[in-house]
Amino acid sequence: MLRSLSSLLLRCLAVTLVGGSVALAGGKDKVAINNECLECHDEDIKGLKTTIHLPVFDVSCQDCHVDVAAHLDDEEEMPSVPVGAEGEAVCLSCHNHTRSPGWSEHTKSGVTCDTCHQSHETDHSARPLLASKQEDLCLSCHEDTRVAFSKPYTHKTGTGGMECSSCHNPHGSMDAFSLVSNHGEGPCVSCHVEKHGPFVFEHVNGVAGDCMSCHEHHGSSNPRQLTRAHVSQLCLECHTALPLETLGSQPPAFHDLRSPRYRECTVCHTAIHGSSSSPALTK
Repeated sequence: MLRSLSSLLLRCLAVTLVGGSVALAGGKDKVAINNECLECHDEDIKGLKTTIHLPVFDVSCQDCHVDVAAHLDDEEEMPSVPVGAEGEAVCLSCHNHTRSPGWSEHTKSGVTCDTCHQSHETDHSARPLLASKQEDLCLSCHEDTRVAFSKPYTHKTGTGGMECSSCHNPHGSMDAFSLVSNHGEGPCVSCHVEKHGPFVFEHVNGVAGDCMSCHEHHGSSNPRQLTRAHVSQLCLECHTALPLETLGSQPPAFHDLRSPRYRECTVCHTAIHGSSSSPALTK
């Protein structure tokens, strides 16, 4: 975030210093080149003069279409169109703060900047200049997630300010799922702050499991997006293998699961995410 802000401030300072009139090929400045391009391409790219690249960052057509000057001299000389891997190199010449050090799953899968972004987008509310709604973009590739979102209990993306990028960094991170890190912790506690702790008696602490050990993060057929239909089934995945001296493996005389009263573990163990007063997580 700080690097992004620094980059913005530096570019705005540069615009102020040069007054938007930097000499380019052929002795023409950016304004002259842009206007000359728009004489022909104004219908192709409606409203290009108001796209955020021009008024805010003072970007010239030639900054991205690097051989514009030759095209202006001879219209038969077609300028380059920065798409795919070549286009990514052009984008990263300015947007280097989005560069991931090689572990981006998108990069490995051949996804490039122009797959998701439209550089001529004039709707500033669509920042960061997405080619379509974020949810539609992501789900066009992630079909398994689309199926999960169709289940009864899901995270409601596109409402309340929650988007795919609320939890995932599309440009990559150290995490295998490109999860957004909040001071070394996963994205869940950014919203579910009451589950965050710290607790004197922890339950799930990232060592013996994490949020996804019990919850289906995109969507589930079970209430609270649990991975199992019944709470007891979920608890017993861990608590049948605990040592005998722990509460999790009391003999059937105490926790007889044949009796319905013992099948809803959270009726008694209400502080299931952690407690500061009860080692048995009962309060």
